[in-house]
Amino acid sequence: MIPAIPLLLPLAFVIPIPFFRPVLEHTNQGAWDELVAAFTLRGVSVSGDHPRCRERDLYGLYVRGSRRVVVCDRGDRSNTLRHEGWHLVQSLCLGDRQWLEPAVIERRLSREERSELRLLSQPERWHREAEARTIARFSVKDYLQEMDKACANTASLRQREP
Repeated sequence: MIPAIPLLLPLAFVIPIPFFRPVLEHTNQGAWDELVAAFTLRGVSVSGDHPRCRERDLYGLYVRGSRRVVVCDRGDRSNTLRHEGWHLVQSLCLGDRQWLEPAVIERRLSREERSELRLLSQPERWHREAEARTIARFSVKDYLQEMDKACANTASLRQREP
């Protein structure tokens, strides 16, 4: 055995190596609170309790056909709520029709994101996922305006008086 290894081995557990740590996204608490209140006013339940939240890489999900969005306790929960909430809008308000033009999505997603989506999404679901990812980046105000416009012709998610 090389003599320096027994001396260096204990240091491996003491000295942090920052480039091996995952990048943690933190929730914008103000955006989260505003979004949860807005979803609640629209009759949508937001929870963090679902068996699938045990899946390591799952950040959230929309329970298809319901008025329930699940946001797991990891990552930027406000972004996840916008993303999964848009799937709810796609389903309940848009009847799975596209909202954003493909050119808008192409401009707003990076090349890496487009590639990742092509790898992770079935071709027929690509636009749905890309649209949700794109709209999730909107400010809370702009997101809620888009939600209200998309749902204007349906009774599904109209804002109710507090």
